[in-house]
Amino acid sequence: MKKQNEKLFTILALIVLGILVYLAENNLDAYKLRILNISAIYVTLGVSLNLIYGFTGQFSLGHAGFMAIGAYVTTLLVLPPYYKEMIFILEPLVWPFTVIRAPFIVALLLSGLLSALVAILIGLPVLRLRGDYLGIATLGFAEIVRIIANNIPQVTNGALGIKGIPEFSNLWWTVGVAVFTIYIIKGLINSSYGRALMAIRENEIAAEVIGVDLTYHKVMSFTISAFFAGVAGGLFACLLTTIDPKAFMLVMTFNI
Repeated sequence: MKKQNEKLFTILALIVLGILVYLAENNLDAYKLRILNISAIYVTLGVSLNLIYGFTGQFSLGHAGFMAIGAYVTTLLVLPPYYKEMIFILEPLVWPFTVIRAPFIVALLLSGLLSALVAILIGLPVLRLRGDYLGIATLGFAEIVRIIANNIPQVTNGALGIKGIPEFSNLWWTVGVAVFTIYIIKGLINSSYGRALMAIRENEIAAEVIGVDLTYHKVMSFTISAFFAGVAGGLFACLLTTIDPKAFMLVMTFNI
């Protein structure tokens, strides 16, 4: 009975939320919609960061880096090829981005997947660190991503950034992704994996003694967190319609 009541309440809440989103999209001015969209994107970022930092207890400060990866991947996939030729004036855009164009939802998924892949590659060595050392390492990763974006104009257009990005992001997308993120993270936390993550947070030595694979669970948490950060970065780019490396400075992680 309790589960049925919870499902009914969830369905009603989603219906009410859908009505509110519809009313907002059709009645609010552009400024207020921008505020709501940014707020929804930050919900996605905050919930995903809470998975690695709050539930797993790992002091990660690399969210801005994953967000930047997602933003640039989404941008390069949704821009039409002819427009890419016009804006890449420092150096020509490298193949295959010159000819590729993908639907928005595909671009978001690929952004999340690439961010997750990068998280696996850096997470395996970095997550062996703890506390402040982990924070410094992940903060350094975010800064490295920004510096790379600033110095590969053939992919990111360098310091000039990319302007004229299609404005695909709206409340349906930003709120929908935020709700989906909450649903996935909540389901994970309520599972056996979630209990393992919280055991790691409380005491890593004790968790390892009872059979929790520390490396696997840390990397899993870090990867899922990075996936949603990458998706949020794609939404962010297609909301502001312009990105450059300065948008993903260290302060971005602290804003989250």
